[in-house]
Amino acid sequence: MRPRSQQLRNALFRGERRTLYLGLILGGGLFWLGLLGLMLWGADYAWSFAGVGPLLMRKLLDMLLSSLFVLLTFSNVIAALSVFYLSDDLELTLSLPVSRPTFHHARAADTLVQSSWMMLLFGVPVFLAYGIVAGAGPSFFLLTLVAVGALLVMASNVGVALATVLVNVYPARRTRELMVLLGAIMLVSLFVLLRTLRPERLVDAQNFESLAAYLAELQLPSPVLFPPRWASEVMGAALTGSPTPWVELGLLLTGALASLALARWTTAWGYDGGWARAQEARAARFYRSPIFDRVVRVLPPTWRPIAAKELRVLVRDPAQWSQIFLLAGLCAIYLVSVWFLPTGSFRGQVGQVLRDGLAFLNLGMGGFVMSAIAGRFQFTALSREGKSWWVLRGAPVVPETVLRAKAAFGLVPMVVVGEVLVVGTGIVLQARWEVVVAESILTVLLAFGISGIATAMGAIWPDFSAENAARGASSPAAVFFMVVAQGLVALVLALFVVATYLLVKGWTVPALSCASVAVLSCGFAGYWPPGRAASILWSRGLS
Repeated sequence: MRPRSQQLRNALFRGERRTLYLGLILGGGLFWLGLLGLMLWGADYAWSFAGVGPLLMRKLLDMLLSSLFVLLTFSNVIAALSVFYLSDDLELTLSLPVSRPTFHHARAADTLVQSSWMMLLFGVPVFLAYGIVAGAGPSFFLLTLVAVGALLVMASNVGVALATVLVNVYPARRTRELMVLLGAIMLVSLFVLLRTLRPERLVDAQNFESLAAYLAELQLPSPVLFPPRWASEVMGAALTGSPTPWVELGLLLTGALASLALARWTTAWGYDGGWARAQEARAARFYRSPIFDRVVRVLPPTWRPIAAKELRVLVRDPAQWSQIFLLAGLCAIYLVSVWFLPTGSFRGQVGQVLRDGLAFLNLGMGGFVMSAIAGRFQFTALSREGKSWWVLRGAPVVPETVLRAKAAFGLVPMVVVGEVLVVGTGIVLQARWEVVVAESILTVLLAFGISGIATAMGAIWPDFSAENAARGASSPAAVFFMVVAQGLVALVLALFVVATYLLVKGWTVPALSCASVAVLSCGFAGYWPPGRAASILWSRGLS
């Protein structure tokens, strides 16, 4: 772990990215405070329900922990595949006089940090809001630290064990099938989990015959041997001042220790065979296919070779294209959740206005998802060049053309997923067609603006030594990009809300001015940053 710590220290105090880290700390701090304020408002609203507030917060906490545990387990499987079996430094590390247990624990710690630091950082405001609103004492925060830490350890080690088993079952040349299988398991697990918890029933009192039935539903426990249930019991008891459930606390601690042993035993059994299988090369069956050149004919001639190369790389790398299955699953679950919202009580003209407002506000969700896609594909587009960067840098091509071609390639999945989320939500909520059309146009504009920011920031702070795209997508620069992208989404939504209010008041000219500023902001963000970033990147030379 020492080289990693020295690398981080040099990046913070000696590298060229000190400005980036300063901006990340400031921007991330503001975003973190805004999230804390939002969570305080939501927790206070739930706590205010007379008689059922604490029970409702317990149920919401149970849902949150269950969902995060499933997501983290899947994330750790992917991270473990990269850290344990696909890292570029494994040939050197495995040849060193380092014991296998030391190697395992160091890689397991790396997997835990890579897959969990984002959840830990942005999950803290949720737990803080719970404790502040409930007036909990120091014991709540201490037990929360223990419970959440145990969940992170269990999710990480279960992910390592599953990755080892799957790599031994599926050879490297069948990595594509492996990733599809993982995506299907993730989709089914999330859907079954959400439908089992039935969150829509908690906001519709008509589903229950009496207050007693409602309270019974709120107190319905999760499976006994489900780790998030143990964490929910421990944190819920500390939240309401009840006696500490020592059995559940003991299960968390011993479960974390047992998961450590499980992961170690699994890698001791199957690591050598799994790593040997991971060295097998896969045949590039589609490399010479003319279909790639036909797909990119809609682009300008100077963009086509770069876009075709990006498309070939996407098809040959299952870790890239398998993300499409996960995105499709998440979109389906989101639309199903919107379908079950209690909008049946929205009647008349006021109800229609509420439907239109909910549909329009889903642009925020669409912007967040498109930002995540841009961070995964467009932000890392230049960094994925790796050691072959000098070939592209020395080619007779205009710098701005390279970035714009990469941005155009990543724009397609952003627009498709964004339109499915936004337009699909509008149709499910039965919003007026004018609102749906306006949402679809704004989705394209936001995608254009976010793609420009992602490509530019990825070019200003590239990481050509990144072992895989997942590591680049979770770097501090990528987090900084997410903060900036969400700032653009918030600005556009705020301007259109103000424009709608002014239009209702009859002030047409100010309303059109606000809408024009929002459109111009998206256009500026999509056009100017790539050109500026190209000049900055090319001025650094070939080093």
